[in-house]
Amino acid sequence: MTVSKNALSTYQLLKATATVAEQSLEGRIQHYRAHIKTEDKELRTYTQKAAADLLGCNNRTLKRRHDTGDFDGIDIRKGANGHYAYTLSNIHQMADVMGITADNRSDNDKLQVIIVNSLKGGCGKTTSLVNIAAALATTNIKRYRIGIIDLDPQGSSTSFFPPSEPEPITVGDLMRNEVVLEEGESWSDVVSESFLNTHIPNIRILPSGMDDFYFEHETATQLKSSSDYNDTQHYHKLLDKVIKPVESEFDIILIDTAPSLNFMFYNALMASTSMLIPVHPEAVDFDANNKYLKRLAEIYHTVAALGHDGWDFMQFLVTNYVKGNHSQRDIVKDVRSAFGRQVMSYPINHSSAITASSSSFNTIFDQKTSDSLASRESLLKSQENIKDVVDELEMLIRSNWQSTQCQLETA
Repeated sequence: MTVSKNALSTYQLLKATATVAEQSLEGRIQHYRAHIKTEDKELRTYTQKAAADLLGCNNRTLKRRHDTGDFDGIDIRKGANGHYAYTLSNIHQMADVMGITADNRSDNDKLQVIIVNSLKGGCGKTTSLVNIAAALATTNIKRYRIGIIDLDPQGSSTSFFPPSEPEPITVGDLMRNEVVLEEGESWSDVVSESFLNTHIPNIRILPSGMDDFYFEHETATQLKSSSDYNDTQHYHKLLDKVIKPVESEFDIILIDTAPSLNFMFYNALMASTSMLIPVHPEAVDFDANNKYLKRLAEIYHTVAALGHDGWDFMQFLVTNYVKGNHSQRDIVKDVRSAFGRQVMSYPINHSSAITASSSSFNTIFDQKTSDSLASRESLLKSQENIKDVVDELEMLIRSNWQSTQCQLETA
């Protein structure tokens, strides 16, 4: 099979990355030798000022629209203080009334499928993914249609957006073809319904379950009886059976993966348009990440040879960064020196707000400042930090959308 030009560029990028990772790893080894030293879940409500800020207007404009009855058809409730307490769904409906259109991708814009992966556990992969998704959905009025695919059978991402159904269809069920169609039902209908609504109105999640582990065993068994990839298509199942049937329903899909190199991971690679690699700035974690990067080019070569078109971007995201920690500062400096512009400008800083929220399977955007187990200052700082990260990620996404390029050319 012919490898596309972009896939070849991606492969060459990964080979270069592998070389840098190997050099960095060897340097650090020498350094060590020299120095042995759920369904009841609800999104927070918004004050009138916060709603106005999100809608890009002021309080007086919003009050006037209320007074003229423009929002009478929207179920907007009041809090105990008698003031409006807007839900995000309310604000989206208000945007429609005010003529603020959703900024979804056009038909010519490619669906962005971003895989968040590291083979090192504990690097903040899932926590980063769910908070990035929540920020993309709640901190602007663009109303991106966001999908989350939990490809880790342990279901970490699913825990943040718990399904209301006791036995939902999982990503593994779809990839294993375990779903029986009812009369008149199409496969696209089934897949669409399997992406469940969450407490955040423009995020839907395809959950995982422990039975999804069987995908690995069944795929290995299938390969024993067939040596022809055209028979098994075992790396194309996520793309062909899950994503393609519903690609028109989403602008951005984020894929959470297990910290292991398995058939699920190869499926994620084949389906992805971009990759985000969390890096925890501790010596052991950084070295483990470099070992992974040494092999990533070889891993990617497999899917490139099977027709993958190459990534739009591959970025490193520093996570759980403690300001003032000299050891972490030096490692981040090494990361930036080695990988340059492939490192996101803003790290996700260590925050008691993220720790407290994650312990109850909440994102930092789920909570009011008054309800947070962390201080108000910590929560607000953490929210601003994630918004900075998301602004940069959004720029990377939109730079690959043709509609954005057209807008720039006509500006």
